[in-house]
Amino acid sequence: MPRFLHLADLHLGRIFHGESLIEDQVHLLDQVMTRAGENPPDAVLLSGDIYDRAFPPVDAVKLFDSFLTSLADAGITVVAIPGNHDSAGRMAYASGAWEKIGVHIRADYLRLEDPVTVMARDGVEFDIFALPFVETAVLRQFLTGIGSGGDEGDDIPGGDKISLVRAAVNRIRTVRTTNRSAVLMAHEFVTGSIESGSERLYVGGSQSIPSELFEGFDYVALGHIHGTQRAGDEIIRYAGSLMAYAFDEAARPKGYLEVILDSSQLYPEVNFHPLTPLRPLEVLEDSLENLLRNPEYDRCRQSYVSARVTDSLSHMNLIGRLRDRFPYLRELRQTALEAVVSDDSQSPSAIETPESVLSDFLDRAGWEEGNDRTMAESLLTESLLAEADT
Repeated sequence: MPRFLHLADLHLGRIFHGESLIEDQVHLLDQVMTRAGENPPDAVLLSGDIYDRAFPPVDAVKLFDSFLTSLADAGITVVAIPGNHDSAGRMAYASGAWEKIGVHIRADYLRLEDPVTVMARDGVEFDIFALPFVETAVLRQFLTGIGSGGDEGDDIPGGDKISLVRAAVNRIRTVRTTNRSAVLMAHEFVTGSIESGSERLYVGGSQSIPSELFEGFDYVALGHIHGTQRAGDEIIRYAGSLMAYAFDEAARPKGYLEVILDSSQLYPEVNFHPLTPLRPLEVLEDSLENLLRNPEYDRCRQSYVSARVTDSLSHMNLIGRLRDRFPYLRELRQTALEAVVSDDSQSPSAIETPESVLSDFLDRAGWEEGNDRTMAESLLTESLLAEADT
């Protein structure tokens, strides 16, 4: 029976509260590779957001190269698609060469109807179709510009995202091989899925896709949502991210899915395999005295910590004292004082400055501490100084 691993949202090169997570990501991918080597699957599916940004750092690119090379050396077929964080064009670099050794990077829409056919170890073939993250303008141009007769755009009235995805998936359905299992890869937000704090999704559900659009396959391997979950149907699944990328995900198990296609069963067998993080995320909410002294928190010395201090009074050198106890302190909040500030902000006397407005915007947009945020804040300061001089 065909068996494959479903991974997604690696976000290689992620910066977490100003610090690189590359060491953590090496640790996690090493676990995946070790398990894959011990019991090789027929394929590994990577459903988008391979990198955390379109211009990934060099160490992230090297890590992905090493992971792909290790899988190829083990004789495991790999299929990868870009997500909304990736640059499709950059991901496609050298994809022709990779394909010769069984690594298929499907980064555009040119091969929607050309599946990767995998021969399972028991001799059964199955097809993997790839739908990269839908950039509406690009997919619209592709769907209305190819084929014969020039009427391919008739089934995408208005060219909205739902219509475009429907048209693309319909094309794929028409070329399915009878009596051969078919898997679809996509990187989209399916309506009703449960989001978490580390995702940057669209406001108002404007980019959400109803799960019905993905019907007609034996399994749909999704990326985009960081929590492992079904997406409206038993066969439509998010693998989730390999690690927690926000403190509100601290308690959620993270890992990947193993999928076994059994033609004698109505649904495939899906098994979740948790991964052990290098440093788990811990949210500690307590008084400063307890955070510094309580032996219960000794276990968190090697964890990424969000310290939520409940004292109603401020303290001197708060971050330094807590970092002595928790070397990997990544977030500090004084919850009692936050409530006071929140109440004050509702009064007419609350004053907003350009700096505070920008900071609030960057927080809401998900910009963490780092070089990009520092540059944005510096540009604002320079513009304000220049305005003051004129």
